[in-house]
This record gives sequence, C-alpha cells and structure tokens, in this order.
Amino acid sequence: MPVCNNCERYVSHDFVRVFGREGEVEHCIDCARNADLHAGAAAR
Repeated sequence: MPVCNNCERYVSHDFVRVFGREGEVEHCIDCARNADLHAGAAAR
C-alpha cells in the first residue's frame, strides 16, 4: 500500500502514478496544497 513519505498517510496507486516519481510521493493531498501538487511537490 503506497503512503506519503511526509505524513505517512495512504495514497492511491493512481495518485502515485500521476503525482509521484519512481513510485514514491513526498507530499499528498493531506499535507500539501493542490497548487503545490500540480507544481511538482509530490515528486520532490
């Protein structure tokens, strides 16, 4: 089950596919703003 590396909450496989990098996400909807996610915050 994929989790956010920042807050350790569950993220869906689709979220990881769209916003992540190499199967990992650094921030999720719970710990980052939508605008930040679209700017690449999840992949950092």
